[in-house]
Amino acid sequence: MPRIVIAAFDGLQPSQVTAELMPTVTALANGGVRFHHNHAVFPTVTRGNSASVVTGTTPGKHGLTANKSIFPDYSETEVVDALVPKLPEINRQTNGGLLFVPTLGELISENDLKWVSIVGGTSGNAFVQHPNAAEHGDVVIHPEFTNPPEHHSTILEQFGEWPAKEAPAADLVKRTADVAIDYAIAELNPDVLMVWFPEPDTSQHHFGVDTSEVREMYSLADFQLGKILDTLKNQGDDPDIFVVSDHGYSTIDEVIDVHSELASAGFSPGQGDRSVICAENGGSILLYTPTKSEELTNDLLDWLSDQAWVGAIATDLPNSILIDEISMSDIGLAGPRSPHIAVTMRSTNTGKAAPLARSGATAGGTIGVGSHGGSSPAELHNTLIASGPSFDSGLTSNIPSGNIDIAPTVLTLLGITPPDHMDGRVLEEALKDGEASRESSLTPTIKSGKITKSAHGASSYLCEFGE
Repeated sequence: MPRIVIAAFDGLQPSQVTAELMPTVTALANGGVRFHHNHAVFPTVTRGNSASVVTGTTPGKHGLTANKSIFPDYSETEVVDALVPKLPEINRQTNGGLLFVPTLGELISENDLKWVSIVGGTSGNAFVQHPNAAEHGDVVIHPEFTNPPEHHSTILEQFGEWPAKEAPAADLVKRTADVAIDYAIAELNPDVLMVWFPEPDTSQHHFGVDTSEVREMYSLADFQLGKILDTLKNQGDDPDIFVVSDHGYSTIDEVIDVHSELASAGFSPGQGDRSVICAENGGSILLYTPTKSEELTNDLLDWLSDQAWVGAIATDLPNSILIDEISMSDIGLAGPRSPHIAVTMRSTNTGKAAPLARSGATAGGTIGVGSHGGSSPAELHNTLIASGPSFDSGLTSNIPSGNIDIAPTVLTLLGITPPDHMDGRVLEEALKDGEASRESSLTPTIKSGKITKSAHGASSYLCEFGE
């Protein structure tokens, strides 16, 4: 039975975890450790963060840079929407190298332990959690596929067709839990079980941040997690539990047609030496200039810095425009699949309490509903709670932590030394026998964010740590 359970609530903000609406998660937090300053990786999109959770590395290092990006080892010009079947195709073409580093599933399989994940979110989210699951004796379950594939028909025969992913995703939330209980736990016997609920993300994109419909959905997901944990308890199991979200949220107050804006300014694909390729990711855009011309880079950066919808800009390309420029390594995107320029969309403090604290411009979407992908504190700050026999009880840690810290902590709990390539750290301050004392866990440790020139010459934090 599972020694570790990772329960992901897509898009859940820390302020949404209340005793009234999420009693199961609140009880885990009260009996465990709540990480007050946890952070997603940038861009704050699901598939990049999902890969970071299971690899303990930043997107630049694991290679899944965003929901939409270019994989130059696959195509120098095609913007890939990281979903199935495209991701398996890239994985085959790169001989299992979709991700540049091993996942938790691969690492624990070397110690004869088993990984199983059930994902009610996107197919890309599921696939990146363990692209080579079949080769390691592990299982990834998604409504559209399983890895290995033979589980798909078995699940359909036992449970029927999967509900559609539509807002509100109540039926899909319930089915995700049912498959976790009656298939993953009952028949597959994993050592590490990940359950990924598609809410509140699905409804926040459709209805807006923390609307009544959204509250019903994350409350329902909380109840379904309770069913899973009750099943384990009734079997005499007492696993360590992580509750995590992939990102936070902002509200859209302006929609920018970035492709049209770039084209109007003379920057678009198919223009030879002036070609610019754009990958939209909600609150951020990734730009690629195939020629890497310094003249083009300067022209593009100069134009971007004058756009009111631009927040912060990062690049490693040689240029004479940016002052105090931020590098791709500063934001965790340095690597073989790094974009040439990363841009965050403008973000605004609404003056309201969380979870409605930020609004901003996005590339796509609808004004008034939720979005993410950018670098605002509301999008970067996300939920992390750890509870179980290995963790301290009743602790709120103010030490900055991140999604990249989950994998090394899971390995440590399993008695496996985290590999040196991991960017994350073991969450020692949360462990009963950790090196950090309770007093130090309660004391904030502030890490400086990196500053870059943003639109109109203002400075903006692209990475916010310890805020």
